[in-house]
Amino acid sequence: MPDIKKIRQAMIEERISEEIISKINFTDPGGNDPLPVIAIINQMDSMLSHEQCLSVMEKQGCCKSGQRDKECKKFGKQNIGRSLNEKIELLSSIQYMGTPKLNEDGTITTGIFWFQDGVYNCACPSIKKLKKPVSVTSTYCGCCAGHFLYHYQNALQLKLKLKEIKSSPISTNGSKPCEFIFEVIQML
Repeated sequence: MPDIKKIRQAMIEERISEEIISKINFTDPGGNDPLPVIAIINQMDSMLSHEQCLSVMEKQGCCKSGQRDKECKKFGKQNIGRSLNEKIELLSSIQYMGTPKLNEDGTITTGIFWFQDGVYNCACPSIKKLKKPVSVTSTYCGCCAGHFLYHYQNALQLKLKLKEIKSSPISTNGSKPCEFIFEVIQML
């Protein structure tokens, strides 16, 4: 789940003006209630450019440690010398790393395709707490994209940037899956 303090810090790092930052209510009531975070993201959507929102949200990714982190870093070391296309084809062998695809324009698409009971579902534990149906701006999903971005950078040995949140179950009432597009910024 995105974190209120991390969102504010990311806005500072992205050089969002203090004037804009001061207009956003960063009051943190504590707990794991996603509603205050959703309110902040709605404010961001109305005050920041789309690119600024993506830059802030890609820094929110969760689950950046543990076994998945070890496996992605190990994958990166084991596959040095392979082409990007080969690495991407092999990456889905790591549990919970989706099924990435290298697009013709050099971008990478991935996502979460959790389809159950006739709808796509959100993997975010905080969103699962909300009463269904739920409709939240797809900007929220930049957090999940940040998770993939972190692990893909380690596994693929490159620098990525979130280019687009292509679709999201929480902004489409489950009619579309989570899909993200990443732009390759630098090969390492």
